[in-house]
Amino acid sequence: MLTHSLSTGLDVALHGPAVVFLHAFPMNRRMWRPQVEALAESGIPCVALDYPGFGDVPPWPFPPTIDDYARYVLDALEALGVPQAVFVGLSMGGYVALALYRQAPDRFRGLVLADTRATADTEAARERRFQLIEATRRARSVEPLVEAHIDKFFTSRTRTERPAVIQEAERLMRMASPIGAIQALWAMADRPDSTDLLARMDFPVLVIVGAEDPLTPPTEAQAMAERILQADLVVLPEAAHLANMERPEAFNEALRKYLTRVL
Repeated sequence: MLTHSLSTGLDVALHGPAVVFLHAFPMNRRMWRPQVEALAESGIPCVALDYPGFGDVPPWPFPPTIDDYARYVLDALEALGVPQAVFVGLSMGGYVALALYRQAPDRFRGLVLADTRATADTEAARERRFQLIEATRRARSVEPLVEAHIDKFFTSRTRTERPAVIQEAERLMRMASPIGAIQALWAMADRPDSTDLLARMDFPVLVIVGAEDPLTPPTEAQAMAERILQADLVVLPEAAHLANMERPEAFNEALRKYLTRVL
């Protein structure tokens, strides 16, 4: 693997404009290992980083907004000297990517929106996040988050036939700080609607979704793609929410094909 660690919570393989991977909640940068390894072997520079409160990075010292996560990523890229990038965001990573675009559209060489949505939370979705916040506080642990997410992250077939994938996802989730997870839940619940940004994108955008994703289903992906001038929509069969981990070969194939257009 060509990737090496420059600092805590940051994996990098840089030789020019980078592909920047933004992880899902409540995962960390290690969820992108199948993609970083594949691209690094092809000589494509990659950055994968943890948000505060996840993986190897301590929580924020204040209650963050989704814009704070975006600024955190921008600060990391400034430190690395990366002027432009292709941002790949899955779930919460997509929310962070859209916040990045709102703040710094000139930084975008391209964008991959995977298993995510541009709309703000509905009241029902906000209430579910608040329930998870309370459960995490009571448990003083991220175990309620593991229990709430694992069945939605993967299809029943994967849960039955590929236990190692499930175990790895659970391991990554358990690396999250309870405080960091609570901070992220609040930030996601309060994030603005970003639908208006989609029509402004004047570069090719790849939208990927698992065909069996119960959290951000293909209808959400289709709605985003229809608003983007140069969008390609890829629906991965036999994949749920963490499509990049469940179907890494198919995800990587779609990603490589897209990168030939924008890098």
